[in-house]
Amino acid sequence: MKISTALAPVEEFLCGTGALPEPPSGMAVLFTGPPPSLDDLCERVAERWSGIPLLHRTLLRPARHLWLRRHRWLPLDDFDVRTHVLDVHAEGQCGDGGLDDRAFADLLGRLVTQPVPGGLPPWWLRLVRLEPRPDGDERFALVLSAHHALMDGRSFETLLSKLLDGGSSHGDKLSAARATAARRLQAARSEGQLADHRISGTDRLLLLLSSGQALPLPSEAPCPTRDLTWVDLDTDTVRAARRALPGLGATLNELLLAASTGALRAVHGDPDAWPGIRHRPLYGVLSVDLRTPQEDETLGNIVSVVRVPLPLTVESPGERLAACRALLAASVFGNGAETIARVIGAASRLGPWALRRLSKRANSPSWNPVLCTALRWPRGPWSLSGAPLERVIPLAPAEGRGSVNLVLTDCAGVFTLCVVSHTPAGYAQALADAFVRELTSLARIGRPDPSAPAQVASTPSQHTG
Repeated sequence: MKISTALAPVEEFLCGTGALPEPPSGMAVLFTGPPPSLDDLCERVAERWSGIPLLHRTLLRPARHLWLRRHRWLPLDDFDVRTHVLDVHAEGQCGDGGLDDRAFADLLGRLVTQPVPGGLPPWWLRLVRLEPRPDGDERFALVLSAHHALMDGRSFETLLSKLLDGGSSHGDKLSAARATAARRLQAARSEGQLADHRISGTDRLLLLLSSGQALPLPSEAPCPTRDLTWVDLDTDTVRAARRALPGLGATLNELLLAASTGALRAVHGDPDAWPGIRHRPLYGVLSVDLRTPQEDETLGNIVSVVRVPLPLTVESPGERLAACRALLAASVFGNGAETIARVIGAASRLGPWALRRLSKRANSPSWNPVLCTALRWPRGPWSLSGAPLERVIPLAPAEGRGSVNLVLTDCAGVFTLCVVSHTPAGYAQALADAFVRELTSLARIGRPDPSAPAQVASTPSQHTG
């Protein structure tokens, strides 16, 4: 038996307060074509994932004195791939037939609410048969779920791409993303955005520790539940919305943050009527991948976040998008993510009790009410046993009550929004519908005048984990 090892500070932080077992995060990939057999899938997983140490370790929770003892990783010598690769139809979680989109969303919702059991490496890969297309083409999905201390969104993407055939290297994507970030930094400086919105190190720390506004959910609402929904986004609409900003256009992060702000206004009404909104802003938290080029395919949890006050009082969709660009320019290029990573590291040096207190605060509805993540799948084409990849749906947990998590994914120009909330039932769908309407409003701004000369618009992306 190997000796257990301590968790990294971010991993320990993501284990939460430890009061309750944590639900998993994950990622679903959908394919058009006949599904593989479970035996073939197990063989592929054994061949391509067996040498990855991350998948061979289990999480040991402290039995006593939780606030004084750390969680531990225990590497396992014995590992049975069939324990982790499952057929949901054989499990009895759904019938033998293919699931339609609503039933599939319900299944994904159950998977992100089920606590992670102990004793085994905390990850599972599930095979799901989906309802055929109207033209008769078969469809299926693979759903990878894991304890969110084990791996971040980038790790889900890396693992699943290793399981598939085709595609391009992550290095190409990372180099292009960094080149785009450099161009945007130069553009932000030339437009005076950083000078107008720069945040000092002291102010950034105060912003990190300060409480904000919670989502104004009705006090008479029933007990919050974890709810999940996902919607297809029209490709032309997304591209037109990104052109609502001049020059290089909007990044996925800027678009996600602005459309989420507009959706929250639509769902909750005039922000001037929200309690405390004049004194405490509603903060949005954006995930940021901290991997260096040398850590391109490193698995684990190598992410941080930036926290910005959402421009809810700005009435115009176009002006909200411009405000989000300025806020992110100040936060991302101002090393806001590194500041939070350093705070977590400092809390870790104080001891597990400090990380628990920090995690409890970070999951409070006034500190982390809205979490946003933008992901771009590596260029394809991708396939599994000859079945082409159709779309990607990330499954992010909504840890704290009153919180909502929005994830926007670009898979070869196929855009998907997934909303997971820990709110009254139906809230996630209402927010997703409002997001689509806000996106349509931005697209109207970005579509060129038919009478104007045609121009080629650039739509680069920004990748976060």
